[in-house]
Amino acid sequence: MDNENLEFGQVKISDDVVIIIAGIATSSVKGVSTTRTGMAEGISNLFSKNNYSKGIKVEINENTVVLDIFINVEYGYKISEVAKEVQAAVKKEIETMTDMIVAAVNVHVLNIIQEKDKDKDVIETEIVE
Repeated sequence: MDNENLEFGQVKISDDVVIIIAGIATSSVKGVSTTRTGMAEGISNLFSKNNYSKGIKVEINENTVVLDIFINVEYGYKISEVAKEVQAAVKKEIETMTDMIVAAVNVHVLNIIQEKDKDKDVIETEIVE
């Protein structure tokens, strides 16, 4: 849907819109852990598109989308299942919301995050900031 002609004009969907949809779908999957940022950056990103767009690359050719999604998985979750759920969720949401065809969702697992690592990041953030 690069440029779709409608009765009253054209509709162009930005790459950023596709990235945000993919980011929201990815963050809704249990077992996906987002990269922690500093408290100030986290609050400012809460109200911006950057909150969902980190770690996602998109390539759109005509009506076909290929995505590369880089995630951290929480310790205790089966990596292959989390990756499959991310693929399914992203494909479903993009195809439903944009009418584009998702050719591939490549999931790259960068790290395993333990619960104690999350707590450590929060404590360090509170002390530093």
